[in-house]
Amino acid sequence: MKTMVERNEVLHRYRVQGQSKRQIAQEMHISRHTVDKIVWEYERVCLDAEGVCDMAALETLTGSKPVFNTPERGCRVVTDEMKSIIRDCLEDNRRKRATGMRKLQMNNKDIHALLLEKGFSVSYPSVCNHVARISGNMGPVPSPEVFIRREHPAGEECEFDWGEVPLVIAGQRRKFQMAVFTLQHSNRRSAWLFPRQDTLALMEAHRNFFSEVGGVPRIMVYDNMKVAVTVRKGGRGRPSSKYPTKTMQRLSLYYGFTERFCNARSGWEKGSVERAVEIVRHEAFVSRQSFNTLAEAQAWLERTLERVNSVSGIPGVSDAEKRSRIDADMEALTPAPQPMGCFEAEEHRTGKYCTVTVDSNNYSVPETLVGQTVTVKLYSNRLIMMHEGSRVAEHVRLDGRGLWSMQLEHYLGTFLRKPGALDSSTALRQVPRELAELYRVHFCPDNQRDFIAFMMYARDNGILHSQITAAARSLRQKGVRTITADHLKVELGAITDVKGNNVILDIDPAALRQSAMIEKHADDTLLSLSAVMNGLEHFAYSEN
Repeated sequence: MKTMVERNEVLHRYRVQGQSKRQIAQEMHISRHTVDKIVWEYERVCLDAEGVCDMAALETLTGSKPVFNTPERGCRVVTDEMKSIIRDCLEDNRRKRATGMRKLQMNNKDIHALLLEKGFSVSYPSVCNHVARISGNMGPVPSPEVFIRREHPAGEECEFDWGEVPLVIAGQRRKFQMAVFTLQHSNRRSAWLFPRQDTLALMEAHRNFFSEVGGVPRIMVYDNMKVAVTVRKGGRGRPSSKYPTKTMQRLSLYYGFTERFCNARSGWEKGSVERAVEIVRHEAFVSRQSFNTLAEAQAWLERTLERVNSVSGIPGVSDAEKRSRIDADMEALTPAPQPMGCFEAEEHRTGKYCTVTVDSNNYSVPETLVGQTVTVKLYSNRLIMMHEGSRVAEHVRLDGRGLWSMQLEHYLGTFLRKPGALDSSTALRQVPRELAELYRVHFCPDNQRDFIAFMMYARDNGILHSQITAAARSLRQKGVRTITADHLKVELGAITDVKGNNVILDIDPAALRQSAMIEKHADDTLLSLSAVMNGLEHFAYSEN
């Protein structure tokens, strides 16, 4: 079997150079019979009865690929019994497609695994070939879909989607949700990791994206995710209608963009970000899946995105052109307002353990609030408890059900009356390991009240656990074998005098005030938007 180039070389030697068939076979190291067949085809197609060459026929012959007689071979491995099983699987897939169970179909790997489970010996390619061979005989083959290529002006449109990423955080395997944004003009991508896919994560992802790019696109494109769109079925022959959720209304009203939702099961309408999720997940987490914290994983993701956004990845578009498109997108975006507060406010009554229950998990508040009502601000990764306008507690949001987050400082007054309960308390088990070791080595079991009184002193003076353990390490380095509460107070005072009212963290007070002002503005903005949305709903209800 010779290629088109080799056949044309034989014809050139025979027709132009005048070589004999034997000479051509010897010099090209091919069979004499092969040369005979090529020359015979040339003489039959291109030469007339007088031996004159038809140049049009010659051009057609030299420009076409050789045709070989390759009869279809039957499959010797796939027996009739296996064919029957494969056909039954494909019939079952057809019924599932007709009854709305498309995602539960058996693919080729499932069929191959079923055959191996039944004791057959067959390779996966053989199964794929037979499935492709008989699929066309089981009904009409749908005509291929025609897609329309679109061009997007700079800063015009941005697509959003979620993607699931399995990671190992602190030795524990978990699944995280990755929010991905893609600017259509430049194909620039941004992504953030969240423990769950909910309303708060959706709000925080948008806030992070608009703050990162410093602007807002005119149109945001979404699929039919429940946190963004509500589908209402039409009655009496009317079609179904889509409405943005209250969260989407808040976001679009505050940031000033227009939302557009794709049709159901039409991923090609949002094809750029679908591909972006796959690319970002592959580039960032195929080579590395283990991290100490989620923040470390997010930092790794951001470094990966810097590399991905610096490379074009589009045929015909250079890296320099990609950077110029990104600059054009940044310039065309509408200026973004100050970041929006991303929380939900709920009211909860504290129980007998002086905790509030949020999403089946328990969080402690100061013991003076037992039996009272507190306002809980739910963020994607933390909770803030408010009482009468003041912040009384803050916790990291727990993942799971039936978990407890208890801070030792919330129960010090009770422990002072009941010091024996401190050793087995959940609050002590959740303090940093070094602080718990300090208590058990130097204060337990005879000086429990001294430790509790010192912790009350630390709480009232804003001393952190990390500062206490740093003072304890300093005392041990100085040779102190038995550490008391007075030793810790003196050492904390000495370190404070040296480092200026800050033992561990070098925090700028002005930066703290600015951060607090930004957070207060964001919270007030979200509350105002909620009031506006509630007023609009009440007005619409009154009109109806």
